Amino acid sequence: MRVNELIEEVKALPPRQRRKFIESVRKLDPTSATPEPRLPKKAIRWPNAAGRRRKIFGNKVLPNLVLLERNEEHY
Repeated sequence: MRVNELIEEVKALPPRQRRKFIESVRKLDPTSATPEPRLPKKAIRWPNAAGRRRKIFGNKVLPNLVLLERNEEHY
């Protein structure tokens, strides 16, 4: 079997079987056993919602409008 024919056969496989085939080929070559380098993870900077609320409204206690609406709702 020629290399081009083998590549076409591998491309025709479903993704899961293709991954298994590639993993088995990599296991045959001891030089490819080195793990792939990973990029360092960056720290995620989440927005400070409480700080933003204090900046806009000060230290006021805001009512929970959802709970107020539920109490006023008639069933």
